[in-house]
Amino acid sequence: MGLFDFFRGKKPNIIMIMVDGIRHDAIDKVSYYPELKKESVFFSNLITYAPYTIGSIYATFSGMNGNLNGVNGYYKSYSFDSKNCLTLTQYLKDKGYYTETDSPGEGVIPQPGFDKCRVYDEFNADFFKIHTEMLRQIRNKIPFFLFLRYGQIHVNMVNNYIKKYSDFDKEYFNNKDKNFKNYIKWVEESGNYLKAIIEKIKEFGLYENSIIIIFTDHGVSTGDKIGEKAYGVYLYDYTIKCFLYLIGKDFPKGIEVKSLIRSIDIMPTIMDMLKIKEKNNHKKIQGTSFLNFINGKSDERIAYCETGGLGGPTPSPERHNVKAVRANKWKLIYNETNKNKELYDLEQDPEENHNLIGKNKEIEDSLWREMVKPSN
Repeated sequence: MGLFDFFRGKKPNIIMIMVDGIRHDAIDKVSYYPELKKESVFFSNLITYAPYTIGSIYATFSGMNGNLNGVNGYYKSYSFDSKNCLTLTQYLKDKGYYTETDSPGEGVIPQPGFDKCRVYDEFNADFFKIHTEMLRQIRNKIPFFLFLRYGQIHVNMVNNYIKKYSDFDKEYFNNKDKNFKNYIKWVEESGNYLKAIIEKIKEFGLYENSIIIIFTDHGVSTGDKIGEKAYGVYLYDYTIKCFLYLIGKDFPKGIEVKSLIRSIDIMPTIMDMLKIKEKNNHKKIQGTSFLNFINGKSDERIAYCETGGLGGPTPSPERHNVKAVRANKWKLIYNETNKNKELYDLEQDPEENHNLIGKNKEIEDSLWREMVKPSN
């Protein structure tokens, strides 16, 4: 049986679960996430377009970076170019899918193509209860696309760190290890949620006929770099390096793919799975499918990232002012406000403590050409 042969004659349900705000270096320190690897294809090097939720989600749902889809600033979900950008949900709805999501507020999730969006107050939400009820109600609307956002880590970050400390608070940044230990407890809780919600998916008879995608939109700081108490200010790997689990009846299990993939690649990958062709009368999708990576194939992708922080040393919430290009080994960061450049060898310096600008001109120039490409 070939990949996806079991879908022949019927359309699989698509269940996407986004766990908001998990660092890539946290998941091996808790109990459930390593277990999840055993029943999935695990992509350990997913690079997000933007290290905050709205920018990341709009890139995921449009398959293109924010400077093309219009969401290139913290407050710019209203600028999404819905006339010229088709969303994943619109493609799925056009193929007969019922589509539903939950959202902590208007504009957080791109609305085009959704049949229903349940809006709630995330600071008083029981995510497991809400999502269980959504699964219960949607299970007879086959085929369906369901997008669930687990936001408790974000809530905990806001209540315990973002509201409590300033961007340069010595008490916070001098206690990185303590902050990280508290954060790991929240990641553990998210694992408990995932384990329980997957059991519900199985209980409702949806596990065998669904593609399940579990991923994070961005990571967080727990005091890593002064000026960024949470996320969205800088473009270091603790916020832009993410992960994705892919689960399905005919997918292999227990495989890790280390090749670089991007948040803009998720949409074309799902379309590739379902043999959905891109339409020509809209802006072209920038991402490309990573489906062949499961079979051991790969290519050299470069991720383009942007942010414009609400705070920090160079805030720019209305328009992204910090940009980066990230390859497997190297990363170049450029801050348009202060004209500062940073170059990091990610293999030798994964924590990005040693700026190599001026010390490897060939790499620097090559990445700069990638950064200023018109397609970015």
